[in-house]
Amino acid sequence: MINNENQKEKATVEQTGGNTADSPAVNDTEAQENQPAPEAVAPPVPPEPTPEELLAQANDRYLRTRADFENYRKRMAREFGEVRDSARQQTIAEFLNVYDMFMLAVDHADQATDLESLKQGLKMILGEFQRTFENLGVKRMETLGQDFDPNIHEATSQEPSDTIPEGKIIREWKTGFLLNSKLLRTANVVVSSGKPSNEETK
Repeated sequence: MINNENQKEKATVEQTGGNTADSPAVNDTEAQENQPAPEAVAPPVPPEPTPEELLAQANDRYLRTRADFENYRKRMAREFGEVRDSARQQTIAEFLNVYDMFMLAVDHADQATDLESLKQGLKMILGEFQRTFENLGVKRMETLGQDFDPNIHEATSQEPSDTIPEGKIIREWKTGFLLNSKLLRTANVVVSSGKPSNEETK
């Protein structure tokens, strides 16, 4: 009986001692869990630029923008010049055939004995000239008998007429032209003032 009681007490002491030995480790773990997490370190704030630095940055942006605009202006001027030269070349090329025909007419004029053949040659040149105008989009105005329009006509004078109503065009002194429906040159015309009055007929 005594041995059994001693064995029980020994087992009790061992269990108590074991729990006592383990308790510091448990307490350390709980202490670590209860410690607050370290705060995140904020990155350093860069210093504010000085007025001199701000002025230098603004001046640099201005110079860059000015250089870009200057390059753009030069490029546009160069491209515009190229387009203008190309348009001139195309226009002149269209009239070279007319020039050739004029030169032939001049060469034959000194030797021509028939006035009718000379007139026929001039009509051919005029036809070539009109064809060139059509290729360029130039159209001649038809003015005779039309209503006078100050937007496209320029009246040089007025004349009475028994047959042509007032405000109508009687005669054309200088032909007007349109370029693709846009006014190229006004026509100089004579406009009817209507039937002559009794004082004018006397």
